[in-house]
Amino acid sequence: MNQTVTVPTKTIDEIFSRLDELTNAVKKISVKLLNEEPRYGSDEWWEWSIREGEKDIKAGKYTTIKNAKELKSFFDNL
Repeated sequence: MNQTVTVPTKTIDEIFSRLDELTNAVKKISVKLLNEEPRYGSDEWWEWSIREGEKDIKAGKYTTIKNAKELKSFFDNL
C-alpha cells in the first residue's frame, strides 16, 4: 500500500531551516552541559576556543615573544 503526500517546497525549506536551528541549539546546550571541547574546527569549537583564549589572557597565562631569537628559545625550552 503506497501513499503519496505532496508538500509545498516552501514548507519543506522551513522544516529544514528549523531543524538546523534546533541542531545548533542542541549542540550549544550539550557543550555547556558537558563542559567539553566541541568538535575541532566546528563553529562551536571556534567560539569555545576564543572564549578560552580570552580567559587565559585575563589570567595572564600567555607568553610575549618579540623576535625570532625569543621564539626559538621558547620552543627549545619546551
